[in-house]
Amino acid sequence: MRSSLPKVLHSVAGDPMLFHVLDATRRGGASKIVLVVGHKGDLVRSAIGDTVLYATQEPQLGTGHAVQVGMGALDSVPNRVLVLCGDTPLLTHNTVARMVAALGDASIVVLSANVSDPKGYGRVVRDAEGRVQAIVEELDASERERSIKEINSGLYCFDGPWLAANLAKLEKSAKGEYYLTDLVALAVSQHREVRAVLADEASEVMGVNDRLQLSEADRAVRERLCRELMAKGVTIVDPQTTYLGRLVSVGMDSVIFPGTHLRGKTTIGERCEIGPNTLIVDSAVGNDCTVLASMLEESEVCDRVSIGPFSHLRPGARIESGARLGNYAEVKGSTIGEGVQMHHFSYVGDAEIGAGTNVGAGTITCNYDGRRKHRTKVGKNVFLGSDTLLRAPVEVGDGASTGAGSVVTRDVPPGKLVFGMPAKLKEERGGDDGLASPETKGG
Repeated sequence: MRSSLPKVLHSVAGDPMLFHVLDATRRGGASKIVLVVGHKGDLVRSAIGDTVLYATQEPQLGTGHAVQVGMGALDSVPNRVLVLCGDTPLLTHNTVARMVAALGDASIVVLSANVSDPKGYGRVVRDAEGRVQAIVEELDASERERSIKEINSGLYCFDGPWLAANLAKLEKSAKGEYYLTDLVALAVSQHREVRAVLADEASEVMGVNDRLQLSEADRAVRERLCRELMAKGVTIVDPQTTYLGRLVSVGMDSVIFPGTHLRGKTTIGERCEIGPNTLIVDSAVGNDCTVLASMLEESEVCDRVSIGPFSHLRPGARIESGARLGNYAEVKGSTIGEGVQMHHFSYVGDAEIGAGTNVGAGTITCNYDGRRKHRTKVGKNVFLGSDTLLRAPVEVGDGASTGAGSVVTRDVPPGKLVFGMPAKLKEERGGDDGLASPETKGG
C-alpha cells in the first residue's frame, strides 16, 4: 500500500476494510472472533477495540502459522472454524453462512470463485464427480490445470477437531513458511471430504493489495449499498457519484442527488431530498426534509426541515420540526426550535432558540470569551434583527425584538424591543427612533 497505515485499516466506503470483514463474519454466524495481527498490530487493536480476541503472529511464517497462532488464543477447540482474510471487504455474510452450512461432515470447505482471468491464483482441481482433489498454485500447475477458471479465495471453513489435530502436520515450504492450502491435500490423502462453495459474485473474494484495488473495492461496495437502498424504494439519481457507508439507512421515497456523502450511523427518513453536494456524518434526519449542498455532523434534524445551501450543522445541533436554515447558517451545540427562520449568514453556538423565532441575517451568538463557553437562550416568537450580536451568557424573553446591529449584553425582558451598541430598551432612549415595530418582520 506504500503507507504508514496497516493495509486492513485503509478505508472502503467510509470504514476500514477490516470492519466490513468483521461485520460479515458476525452476521454470518460467528460467535467468537480471533484477530491475528502482526506488523503495526497496535494500530489495529486501537481501531477495533476489545470486541474481538487477539493473537500476535511474530514472526510471520505463512497462513498455516497464522492459524496455529490464532487457535492458540482459544480456550477450547470449536466445532467449526472459519478462516477469513482482513483484506477482503466485499465478502458478504450470506456467503459466510453458506460456507458454514456446507461443512456438514466434511473436513474443509473452500470458498472458490469462477473468474475470467485466473492468472496468479491457485486453481481448484476437482475429480470427475466434482469432488475437490487439490489446490494447485500457478507456479506448480500443469497446462491443463492453468486452464481451470475456478480459483481458491484463501477463505475456509474447517472441522475444528480435525483442524486442531492436523495443523502440526504442515511442513515448512522452501520459503520457510507454512501454507494453509497444504491442508487440502492432507485431507484428501486421509480420504476426508473437501468441499468447495462458489461465491455468488467473484468480486467477493477480491483481495486489496494496492491503492488501485482499494479504489475498485470502494466502488464495488458503494454500488452494492446503492442497489440495496434502491431495492427498498430510494431514488439514487447517480449511484456512481453517491457515497454511502455500510451503516447508513434511508427511508422510502427519499431522493439522493449526485455528490452526496452519507457516512457513519446516519439515518434519513422518508420523502427527503438530500444533495446535491451534501455531506452527512453520524446524524439523524427526519421525514420530508431537504438538505441542499450542506454539511451535517453528529446532529439531529426533525421532520419538515429545510437546510441549505451551504449550511453547516456541527456536533450537538438539533433542528426541530418545520425550521428553515438558509445559506451560510451554522449551528453548534444548540437547539433551533420549531418553525424558526434562520435564512442567511448566521452563527448559533451553545444556544436555545425558541419556536417561531426569526433569526435575521448576520446574527451571531458570541459564546466564547477566550477561556470558557457560555450559553444563550432566546425565547419563542422573538425577532432578532439583522447583525444582532448576542454576548453570552444572555437571555432574550418570549416575543422580544432587537434592532438591526444591536449588541445585546444583558437579558431582554419578554415583549420588549432593544437596539443600539450596547443594546438598551427602547424606553431608555426615549422619542421616536424610526424603527419598525416588532410585528414587522424581515431579513
